[in-house]
Amino acid sequence: MHTFEQQDTTQTLAEGLAEYYRDNPGLARLRTMSAGGREFFRCHDAVHVVYGCGTSLEHEAIVKLASVFGTTGGLGVLKGYGLHESVEIYRKLRPAEIGATVLSSFVLVPRTVYRCLLQRSRWPWSDFAPYEHLPLNRIRSVFGIRVARH
Repeated sequence: MHTFEQQDTTQTLAEGLAEYYRDNPGLARLRTMSAGGREFFRCHDAVHVVYGCGTSLEHEAIVKLASVFGTTGGLGVLKGYGLHESVEIYRKLRPAEIGATVLSSFVLVPRTVYRCLLQRSRWPWSDFAPYEHLPLNRIRSVFGIRVARH
């Protein structure tokens, strides 16, 4: 488990993002994407850290749902999942992994949407720079965010 995945971590958002990128070195290639792709994944990656999600397909589903229901991006976030950079990632998914995630979605979807609806306020999808040096436990307390494993 990553430090940023712990509900009460004192790690800052910037430190959590650094850990996320360090432990997922393949994501560094995303910086060679189109401007739209870079911006989408910058925001998407911050949601991974703020909501305490790794890169499993289940956690990717939580990030997608949290991005729509728990951030200021709302339904507009879905455009990013249609970018060619996102579609390239989907093509690499294994059918068994997709099947297991579909089965878990009967619990995962309502739980994630419910938690997002309980938040005190929505996480700022793209304007989160003021929070980069705040501890994640403080950010989660302010917004009412519960991490995926909590």
